[in-house]
Amino acid sequence: MASLPVPSVQAMVAATGGDHVPPRYLRPTDADEPVAADDGEAAIPVVDFRRLQLGDGDELARLHIACQDWGFFQLVNHNVPEDVVEGMKASIQGFFELPAETKKQVAQEPGQLEGYGQLFVVSEDQKLDWADSLYLKTQPLQDRSLRFWPDQPAGFRMALDRYCAAVKITVDGLLAAMASNLGVEPEVIAERCVGGVQSVRVQYYPPCGQADKVVGISPHSDADLVTILLQANEVDGLQIRRGGAWLPVRPLEGALIVNVGDILQVFTNGRYKSVEHRVIVDGKKERLSMATFHSPSKNAIVAPLSEMVAHEDDAVYTSMDHDELLKLFFAMKLEGKNFLNPIKKLKNSG
Repeated sequence: MASLPVPSVQAMVAATGGDHVPPRYLRPTDADEPVAADDGEAAIPVVDFRRLQLGDGDELARLHIACQDWGFFQLVNHNVPEDVVEGMKASIQGFFELPAETKKQVAQEPGQLEGYGQLFVVSEDQKLDWADSLYLKTQPLQDRSLRFWPDQPAGFRMALDRYCAAVKITVDGLLAAMASNLGVEPEVIAERCVGGVQSVRVQYYPPCGQADKVVGISPHSDADLVTILLQANEVDGLQIRRGGAWLPVRPLEGALIVNVGDILQVFTNGRYKSVEHRVIVDGKKERLSMATFHSPSKNAIVAPLSEMVAHEDDAVYTSMDHDELLKLFFAMKLEGKNFLNPIKKLKNSG
């Protein structure tokens, strides 16, 4: 992988609030895409994991519609213990409250993705997202670089380990339910996830006095199978692109936010679609969150499942090694659904 630019300390820490915004962060949001009305009818679907586990037909149908028509849903009764969730939230809060010098002990190194800093910085003049990130690989175990796992606040590593283990069990259950909805044996997807890749991106979005001129995270889709988002405080900011507008997501208390990733879109030959999303920042309050990404094993082939393609000509994607796709993805600027570009067939416009 080519060496990636690492932002300076000034760029690494987005801001501490206030009205001054460094020029590298200033960029007006897309005025051609208004924010949708935030009403009950526009809310993303809610899926009950406990009912899915019981094989409830109505709940399975609800999940299918959420994956097919929305690409996002809220998951309640998700089986991740409350103390595990609250412990993770407290650890996220505690890490970003540490002095800058302490956080810099786990800063990214040249050519590395893991650690504290910013992802997807591919040029020195690129506009930056108004956020600080802590990116860590969590599975498989041999890929963990504990050098970048914070040992402060006390218990951070244990909290992350417990949370990621619990979330993976939930994701495995979701993928089995999705396979059932698609008429595919659960083992077809599960076998591709043996030794699968899991990683986390912990995000801190400082308040900004010119919130309408910065972006917390640029519009993008996720380069994985399934993402689980934990909102770590009460400040919203996630929006999904739907119907030519940005729809705000208002997390329910105790719920996790789930979204379809690009690789699941490929596996299902476009039947389940990933959706572009972004994060906006608040003018007065910080926002904290953690996304947990779940993908097949690094040596898996990313291509439409044979069960989803009646004839070879029906496939709207070619195939590529998962590891090679990831290298391309992390070397690109975060922009739209560009992860899919290397394996799109020309006739596909999805």
